[in-house]
Amino acid sequence: MKKIVFALTIALMGTIVMNAQPPRRPNMDPERMVANQVERLDKNLSLTDEQKAEITKIYTEEMKTMHKDKPAKMEKGSTPDRAEMKAYADKMKAQRDAVDAKVEAVLTPEQLAKYAEMKEKEGDRKGHRNFHKKPHGGPDMAPPSEGCCKDCKCCEKKEQ
Repeated sequence: MKKIVFALTIALMGTIVMNAQPPRRPNMDPERMVANQVERLDKNLSLTDEQKAEITKIYTEEMKTMHKDKPAKMEKGSTPDRAEMKAYADKMKAQRDAVDAKVEAVLTPEQLAKYAEMKEKEGDRKGHRNFHKKPHGGPDMAPPSEGCCKDCKCCEKKEQ
């Protein structure tokens, strides 16, 4: 009897501890995501009220069309093939580039320089998120591409 009570107590404590941790990233609605993007830009670029309004409009339009043409297999939960994913990724990149061009048209020359610097720093981070958690060529990893790693040179080590 004591063993059962002890096991139930441990299980209950484990459940409490697991539920006490906040989620890694709360789900946000598109309006909140747009507001966060505009706030981040305002913090880094000191936007005027007119610029904030125009950029909010640009990002809101992007949110409406962002995943409009997502491959049907992604919606059903199955995995699309590499060609479909590549086509979708290329389309998303083109859409992001178009949005960047619209945002850049709203900015002043000084802000443009800061914006380009921001994008460069973000590009360095975004391209390799979770990249080194598994070795290259693992079951769900693409093979290393030429010059994919700037700092650690892991691809060069792998080839030797």
